[in-house]
Amino acid sequence: MLCGDIEKLTSEGIYMSKNPFVSVVINNYNYSEFISEAIESVLKQTYKNFELIIVDDGSTDNSVSIIEQYHKQNQRIITPVYKKNGGQASAMNTGYNMAGGEIIALLDSDDYWFPEKLERIVK
Repeated sequence: MLCGDIEKLTSEGIYMSKNPFVSVVINNYNYSEFISEAIESVLKQTYKNFELIIVDDGSTDNSVSIIEQYHKQNQRIITPVYKKNGGQASAMNTGYNMAGGEIIALLDSDDYWFPEKLERIVK
């Protein structure tokens, strides 16, 4: 990272790039009725320097097919992970371990974000 690309975050006392890469992790288990809205809310963010990791924790509904549809349309942004059911913490830990961002943002599959969420986080 070049000196011109960083700014100090004084409240934490750490250095971060001016346009940090954000990893968004969505965990899912049998929330097919909500997962589309959660994914759409991330894809519609005003801040665009992010990846989306969707961890499905062994769903038995049609969540996997919904996630696959989004992945096919957004392969550069979305990384799907399908694992055996291990619980919410296990799913979040899996996503966290795959994350490549300077900032990691967590979103449950039955929630959604307003379009400026990531923009506000990186400020």
